[in-house]
Amino acid sequence: MHELKRNTGLGNLLGLLHAFVHDHIGLDGFYFTMAAGRFFQRGRRLTFAAAGHPPAILISNGTLRLLDSQSAILGSLAEVTPSESEDEIDLTSGDRLVLYTDGFIEVFNENDEMLGVDGLEDLIRRSAKRTLSEMKQAILSGVNAWRNGGPLTDDMSLVIVEVR
Repeated sequence: MHELKRNTGLGNLLGLLHAFVHDHIGLDGFYFTMAAGRFFQRGRRLTFAAAGHPPAILISNGTLRLLDSQSAILGSLAEVTPSESEDEIDLTSGDRLVLYTDGFIEVFNENDEMLGVDGLEDLIRRSAKRTLSEMKQAILSGVNAWRNGGPLTDDMSLVIVEVR
């Protein structure tokens, strides 16, 4: 919280979190991924950084853009030094940012095929012109239809932000 109040860059913040977890928690096999975004200039600019996290998806003027992680997983590997890089992205009214956990892409259908990022991109592309609520429901329904009642193997969190 202290670093957030100091407006520490997101790339640096990921490095500090990695060092803190490694130095103070230090459990074998304990790791985490993270994606972080900071909106500024009245929501018209986004700073984005991620470590080991599935790519965020930016929808702008009907085009999808993947925002990939710049670093590996955080926490357990001492030899991993997170990148301090972050993306600066200009936004316009109507742009949407989709953040999700890997539980969305690591679901399997009855043929043991994983949905993957490509499958999620397709669900997002097909629902991008709907309202936020309808888009969210279409994504959730699409993932559920893909797995056809099969088991969930990981947590699932979904955040969709629209620029006004």
